[in-house]
Amino acid sequence: MRIDVADIKHEVGSYKVTDLAITLEPVELGGAEVGFGRPFTGTAKIWNLGDRLLVQAELQGEARLTCSRCLCEYTHPLSVSFEAEFVEREPGADEPVVEDEEESDKDVSFYSDDVVDMTEVARDNILLALPMKPLCSEFCKGLCPRCGKDLNEGPCGCDGGVEESVDPRLAVLRDLLRKPDANS
Repeated sequence: MRIDVADIKHEVGSYKVTDLAITLEPVELGGAEVGFGRPFTGTAKIWNLGDRLLVQAELQGEARLTCSRCLCEYTHPLSVSFEAEFVEREPGADEPVVEDEEESDKDVSFYSDDVVDMTEVARDNILLALPMKPLCSEFCKGLCPRCGKDLNEGPCGCDGGVEESVDPRLAVLRDLLRKPDANS
């Protein structure tokens, strides 16, 4: 999404509010594809701070994720708020060297030809807002470790292999639970 800033570029303290619509291509994260069915929409407020532009943006949209428990695809709503700073760079010029140590710790993007491109900054912030371990529901039961049936659809009938899945080194402990305690 490219935003023309020529109208605020020459007057320090001026700002503008604009609508955003950012379309993202599917990406692969953690071995699973994350898709974005429709564009993220929202608003951005852009301030001229003199030597740079400050952008505050809010976006809403949704991502198609794969549940990490049951492997079903689901739609996850996202609301993202972020700030970004843009410094003007002449077309074809190298990135300016930031001399101030405090400024070098900040992420600064560059713009040229009176146009700020919000796509990359928005993409990064949307990807950061995705859950690390996506779940289709807080109560997702996942898959049976033995037969692979989706336990959200009901019991699988194989008892999940509880009896057979006990580590042989721990079988003595399993037997202790079955024997009545002599002290009770």
